[in-house]
Order: sequence, then structure tokens, then C-alpha cells
Amino acid sequence: MNQKVVISQLRQLLKYLSQQVELAGNPRLKQISFDRQLFKEQYPTLDKYIYFCVNTLNKIEENEQKSTSQWQIEHLLTQCQAIQKVIFTLPKHKKNTFTQQEELAGYERRLLKMVADLDVQIAQASSFREQQQLLSTLDITRQRLHRCQMAQKDYAWKKIVS
Repeated sequence: MNQKVVISQLRQLLKYLSQQVELAGNPRLKQISFDRQLFKEQYPTLDKYIYFCVNTLNKIEENEQKSTSQWQIEHLLTQCQAIQKVIFTLPKHKKNTFTQQEELAGYERRLLKMVADLDVQIAQASSFREQQQLLSTLDITRQRLHRCQMAQKDYAWKKIVS
């Protein structure tokens, strides 16, 4: 295979690995260490290993006119695969972590919309029985809304006190 194509593909792989490490929050590697034959030095974070691989790839690319051994490219690929295995073993973090106050506000918005929708449905109900069922549902939804609003006040009060 053409060496320029291989270098391009390795560059794309390293870019992808770098993005994955960034998404994972570039965690510190406490219990993970690579084989000394794979990486001569041990680094505290994965981005350092990727930086090392990028530097190696740059050296291979600079020496492209000279005889770059197939072994160097294969070794770099093996290093990338090892990094990729570690990335896949990292714990997944929640993308959106909301505070309790934000969660309660979102819950309140949804309940307010449900109350408004139920009011419209009651006004458009065609039978007395349907209207009674909707009124029962509306009553339960308003109770939930009231508990949500009380929880928000309680949370705000606790936040002020502490």
C-alpha cells in the first residue's frame, strides 16, 4: 500500500483517538500502564500518549523519502490500537449533568405544559365521562406540579441556609 495513504489514515486515526480522549475528559491513568516495548515512557494521561504517537508519525512522514521501515509504521499502529483499547475501557460520563435545581425547573416546565394541554382537552371533551376522566388527570397533574414547586422552594431554602 502507498505509504502516503497509510500516513494519512494513521493521522485520521490519531485525530479520532484524540477526540475520544477529549470526550472522556482526558482522565488520569492510575492503574493502566502500557508494555515497555510499546511505549518506552509512562505518561499520566492518554493525551500524552497520543501526542507521542503524533510526533512519531511526523518523524515517519519527514523520513518518507528515506527508507522508513515497515516496522515503524506497524509499531505505531500497534500503539494506536493499545490506546484505543484503553479508551473503550474508560467509564462513560454523562454528557449533560444537571443540578437538582435545573432538573426541578425542567420538570416544572413539563408539568405546566401538561396542565395547559389538559385544560384544552377538557374544553374540547365531547362526553361527560371523558371530561370527568380528564378532570381527574388534571387534578393529579396539578398535585404533582404543586409538589414540584414545593421541592424547588425547599431546595432554594436549603441552598440559602447552607
